[in-house]
Amino acid sequence: MNETQFPLLWSEDLDRGLGSRGLLTNNTSSRKEFNTKLAGSTDVAFDEPPKDVETWNHGDFQDFDPGDTETSVHPEGAQLENGLSIQDVYVSIFAIQPSTVVHSRNHSTQYIAPDGDVLAVTDYRIESPDDDTNGSTREQWTVLESGIERVELRANGRVIDSTTSHRSTFEYSGLSGTQNLSVAVEISAKLRHDIGTCDEYDSTADRCDGSWETETEYQDERLRAADSRHTVVNRFTDSVGRRVTFENNENRTGIAIHPGTTWSAIEVSDDARLRGNWRFYSAGIDGWHTMVSRTETDTTRRNSSVRPAQIHALPTQKRPDMPSKATDDAEPPLVIEEVWGLEQGGPSLPDVVGIETVDRYVHLTSIAVRSDTLPADSVDEVTVHGIVRGQSQTIPLEDGGTVHKSNLELTILEADASGTRVRATVTDPATGDPIPTGRVKIGNQSVPVNASGVAVLELDGQYTSLVDGTYVPKEWWHGGRLYSASEDRVAPSPDYPDFQRLVQLVIVTIFLFIPVSLAVYGFDYLTGGALLGLRDKP
Repeated sequence: MNETQFPLLWSEDLDRGLGSRGLLTNNTSSRKEFNTKLAGSTDVAFDEPPKDVETWNHGDFQDFDPGDTETSVHPEGAQLENGLSIQDVYVSIFAIQPSTVVHSRNHSTQYIAPDGDVLAVTDYRIESPDDDTNGSTREQWTVLESGIERVELRANGRVIDSTTSHRSTFEYSGLSGTQNLSVAVEISAKLRHDIGTCDEYDSTADRCDGSWETETEYQDERLRAADSRHTVVNRFTDSVGRRVTFENNENRTGIAIHPGTTWSAIEVSDDARLRGNWRFYSAGIDGWHTMVSRTETDTTRRNSSVRPAQIHALPTQKRPDMPSKATDDAEPPLVIEEVWGLEQGGPSLPDVVGIETVDRYVHLTSIAVRSDTLPADSVDEVTVHGIVRGQSQTIPLEDGGTVHKSNLELTILEADASGTRVRATVTDPATGDPIPTGRVKIGNQSVPVNASGVAVLELDGQYTSLVDGTYVPKEWWHGGRLYSASEDRVAPSPDYPDFQRLVQLVIVTIFLFIPVSLAVYGFDYLTGGALLGLRDKP
């Protein structure tokens, strides 16, 4: 396998905590050396399940060396079974590949692919039953033969595959739903049992004064041992995607994706890849650090040369993201508009795993994205990558239609010191038909439109300046007849008095000024126009 990746596969090891600064101050002559120091200082998370784990397991699996008929070699965590002559029997699942253990909330689930392999090891030893060499009846045991009768892989009790080997590689396919994968071994032995009986036995001298009569019988012994894993098949079901275009922006494309599985990434194009909120790490499987050799008289422990690894997944952020090289002058290829799913608590990891997780995250079922750089005709499918390595599915994008333009018209019905009443009418500018969905927002007020496309908003206070309104349509990813947002602005009418009040004001003004005008004119007449100059002087 790639030797530069090997040090990164063991996240359960003890870290020295050098950190990135410590790494930079230590000269490294190669990528392998750098990764070795990195793995010794912290644990490394991957954006996708690393293939190196399976490569390692397939190779390391061949290093398992079983014992002879008198020795059973087993990992320390194996569950041993004992019989009459068959001793220390076990079978242990070495790895299920590909698979990912997903940590969510307070539990973990092992997800497997619909098609994969199960690797298992088994061993046993044979020990003759104790002979009885005292008394008038004596027994002697001899093991004539022994061996592995059968090793079986079962899925929910159904036999999938079988071998007769100490190292078994099973293949399965077409699984779905929840599966209990179990591996069972049956060891058989054939024994000879000689029973000697003395007809004249002197118990005081402990001898037979007569003759021994010997009876021989043969006995078959069978002993089973099993190991199992509770798994969930990560299968794509009801996967669907829709693409919409926008009438008011021909460069914009909207995509709604329902992956139908727990996913790690979604590829929209060569340069646009959505990253889920899961990250992956690899760690050794418990119970395999020590290998034990057992005989009838001795037990030996040593560091195991057989060390299977397992891929794990954990949420490290609340929502997915879109890693990109966008700059201030370049739009990102994708913008996440909305995600939906069940929000739940993050997991707790063992202290030896130094990867940060989140307290809360959204277990996503669907996602809507928008692009202003990818033409609609260039995006006709997306590829969803599952939580299990190598699992992906290409989903064709259905035509979700066009997001049409909308027209918003605001009319002020009433306006006084106590408030302003505005009517909003939303229509399809192409047909003139009312748009019966969405909301109209003015300031901090938001009111849904009715079946006639009308919403009436009661605003606090009297607007003396312009009134701005926005039509907020139903989100385009919900389907149906789709519309884009629109805006309108209306100016309040000047607070002029009505015509009757104006006539009354003119009449009152005339009657008020006639006496004053006559008085002024008369005074000016008496003074010969000297005061105001209203009359010509002689």
